[in-house]
Amino acid sequence: MQLLYLVSYHASPLGDELCLPSHNKEHHTGRKREGPAVHLPVRFGSNQEVPVTDETRKLLEKIVSRFRNVRWAVAYGSGVFGQDGYDPNAPKPMIDFIFATAYPSHFHAVNLQHNPSHYPAFARWLGSDYISKVQEWGPGIWYATMVDIDGQLIKYGVISTDALCEDMMDWSTLYVAGRMHKPVRIIRPDARVLLANQINLVSALRVALLMLPEEFTEIELWEQIAGISYAGDPRMSIPGAENPQKVKNIVRPQVDRFRGLYFKLLQEIGGVSPASGPANVSGLSGDEAVLAALGLGKSNGSGLLKQNVDTGFRAQLLRKLPRNLKKGLERVFTQRFGTKIVRPGSSPDEKGLEEKEFWKKAVAEPDLRKIMDQELQRIIKGPATTQSLKGILTAGLRKSVLYAAAKVGKWWKSKSKKA
Repeated sequence: MQLLYLVSYHASPLGDELCLPSHNKEHHTGRKREGPAVHLPVRFGSNQEVPVTDETRKLLEKIVSRFRNVRWAVAYGSGVFGQDGYDPNAPKPMIDFIFATAYPSHFHAVNLQHNPSHYPAFARWLGSDYISKVQEWGPGIWYATMVDIDGQLIKYGVISTDALCEDMMDWSTLYVAGRMHKPVRIIRPDARVLLANQINLVSALRVALLMLPEEFTEIELWEQIAGISYAGDPRMSIPGAENPQKVKNIVRPQVDRFRGLYFKLLQEIGGVSPASGPANVSGLSGDEAVLAALGLGKSNGSGLLKQNVDTGFRAQLLRKLPRNLKKGLERVFTQRFGTKIVRPGSSPDEKGLEEKEFWKKAVAEPDLRKIMDQELQRIIKGPATTQSLKGILTAGLRKSVLYAAAKVGKWWKSKSKKA
């Protein structure tokens, strides 16, 4: 169980060195020294290696090579992986990227020299310190949109490595961590981010299982995971801001990619099996045997799965949730139960429920799913709203209007098809 040992929430001996956020404000401007390197087992995180065609891979690598001081980079969205609801005869879609850099202010200073047109005029005038300060607002990311690289339109977000890893491990905003719950193409890997994201993916599985009933289809599992980051996102409730079928459009054509991303982690967590009973894995070996044992076949995702609903098992899932979500649930249930959690090492005279008993009681609450959804909305709503509002500062008025018009067009087409 080496994998689960490494990805259990903050249980890794590497945890303090991983990417834990610095509370020193100077880390955003590039004056904080990087922590020690992380060394991972060979092939650790191979599930995150989502394949693409050679043509796409070369294009993505060529684009990223145009930028300096990028420590980690991924590409995602319909420009990389096909999604339902898109016209194959339409112009090629914009490709979305996220770049992580150790020193955002330095990244922007260099990028302003090499790619000044990627920034609105006032941002160029105010300089890299201003840009890095605005980047910190909300989820800590600066987006440049509708950027032309050799005839290919791209959008790229810049985030500090610290902020990225904090979000992946603690779900501080779920803005980038939520994006990583879906298949992405890693172009420039980084060991620390790889480990932080493995923790993030396990957290997504735990949340999805807690939100689902005892029996569910495979595709319902992937849709539950893909939909986590949209809870509370204002774009999903504003007509034209986002396609209301977005989660289904992401998942349906990518069932195999979701399997590849999660099936080994699902095996490590345990508790999921075919609803029809133990699968016959005779004659199978390796990944095929694991997939069959879990009930994940080569079908379209309609297979029925069953999960362990034992109170002790589900309480363990709750105990290992990301810090920000877990704190919210603790707050709700300590108020409801009129008690506090007595943690290991507390005084023998301290009154309250022991941690294991507290979470067993919480998992038995009939409205647990509703409360979890409310807490996810709490995490996401503020940062997502801030990011949407600051878009005009990062993209400029003209590009913001054009980008919004393109979104409305997609929404209108999806609505017309549904009608």
